[in-house]
Amino acid sequence: RKHRSIYRSINKQAAAINSLGHYIAALNMKATAIVWLLQLFISFSLSWGFGAVKRSLIIPGTASSSRAEFLSSIVAASSLLVPVGSTNAFDGGVGGLGKTRPQTGVVFRDEEAAAATTQSKSGVTYELLAPDGSPAVVSFNAPWPLLQTAAGIESRDIGGGFESAFVQVTELQKGSDIKPAQLKEAIFSSKGKFGMYGSPTDIKLRLVSPQNSKSPAIYLATFTTLTPAMRESDRKAYISAKTVGNGLFLLVTTTTAVRFTKLESSLRRVAESFLVVDAPKTNLRNQK
Repeated sequence: RKHRSIYRSINKQAAAINSLGHYIAALNMKATAIVWLLQLFISFSLSWGFGAVKRSLIIPGTASSSRAEFLSSIVAASSLLVPVGSTNAFDGGVGGLGKTRPQTGVVFRDEEAAAATTQSKSGVTYELLAPDGSPAVVSFNAPWPLLQTAAGIESRDIGGGFESAFVQVTELQKGSDIKPAQLKEAIFSSKGKFGMYGSPTDIKLRLVSPQNSKSPAIYLATFTTLTPAMRESDRKAYISAKTVGNGLFLLVTTTTAVRFTKLESSLRRVAESFLVVDAPKTNLRNQK
């Protein structure tokens, strides 16, 4: 009887140890799956978001994988995700994230001079070309850093990423009036900065200040866009519009709908600072 009691006790302990072994194995499988999914996410992020690194996947548990290889891939990804400087940014939608380069219609008259442009207390000034080749001097003053990207001209709040102002250029027939439908097509299409994860919805536009010889027309837009996490984000924007040649030059000054009420006056000042005039026949930097 004593031996049977000891035998039962040993069996219970063995069963407990066996259950613990299955639990540990299950945890190990989950950890392996998590590690693999993390590497898959990093690989896709590098190839889609940056296009700078193409790394083959290392599946944990295979002969080609090791802790050192996995850690090195994490370090490499992290080094790319950290911004090099406050004036550099990768191309993407508002906030800087996107799979492809947005189409802003911005064409610099002198790309070398544009690349050397810096921000001053009075703002920034560029020479751009309208679709028909007409040169225009474009300037605005925003409180956020000027970002050097290949996607055009943008000042962005690099701290929180909520506020930004960017230039958009589209074609407008000479002598034609600015129509809300044209603004929607230029700014809110799937090819623009707000359409990187799907075209914005619930777009509403209203004119708040008409265009005159000196000042641009200013519209107020409300809309809903998608974030990189595919969540809806309600936003508002002032759209400043001015024409030169057959070009409709736009400055879009935007933030979230929640922050707009608090920042409305400062955003309006950015919108009103937008100036577009005919440029001289020769580049500004070539004039003596």
